[in-house]
Amino acid sequence: MLDFRTEFERIFEEHNISYDVKGIITADKKIYSLGTDSKVLSTVFELLVRPVIYQVAQQNRMIVREAKAQNYYPDFTLMESAADDKKIAVDVKTTYRSRERPKVSFTLGGYTSFIRNETKNIEFPYRQYAEEWVVGFIYTRQPFGDDPNHIYDLERLDEIPLPFEDVSWFVARKWKIAGDSAGSGNTANIGSISGDLDDFRNESGPFQSKEEFLEYWRNYERTASEREGKYSNLSEFRIWRQYR
Repeated sequence: MLDFRTEFERIFEEHNISYDVKGIITADKKIYSLGTDSKVLSTVFELLVRPVIYQVAQQNRMIVREAKAQNYYPDFTLMESAADDKKIAVDVKTTYRSRERPKVSFTLGGYTSFIRNETKNIEFPYRQYAEEWVVGFIYTRQPFGDDPNHIYDLERLDEIPLPFEDVSWFVARKWKIAGDSAGSGNTANIGSISGDLDDFRNESGPFQSKEEFLEYWRNYERTASEREGKYSNLSEFRIWRQYR
């Protein structure tokens, strides 16, 4: 089977990707600066990864299916055919670091959708995915200051401020970087571990197996009151599993 991490890292390095993305250019050669909105920047990183994913697939006689909707998992499916029952899921995740927040975390998708209902918000039935990978990017946001300009002529390209700098990246198996608490901002999302780049590259998550990860999140309740008397962390889960 494809060694996805090795192949992706090799081809990504070959591409020597530049992160100096200034904005979106129109046919009349106007450039719209990106700003620092995290959703916009997430799309930028996904676009940078896209040709790498396709080359990985091409060199390994596979095809790629991209998510049909924004809320569908995964961003990219690598497979030999639609009937392949050993598909590879690849999700691109981004977050930013700061002086006040040197450790970072990610949200890793919902825990009330496809891991419980295998056809909900997912390209193919969940059981058909043999591997789930996260390509993660960590960056530092660049303040735009007081510059009121959002549209630039092509001749002013050098004047457009970059929205981020100091980009680091990793490739890791999803279950090995998952944490045991929900992601911030959306209580129905799986939260990752909190750590630095090495923690993610070393896959320093707390779960002993993918099976334990799935059982934990398939039974995790959405609210604190619902979790009372059941479990709210991995230690409590292991006790609950013994005596349920």
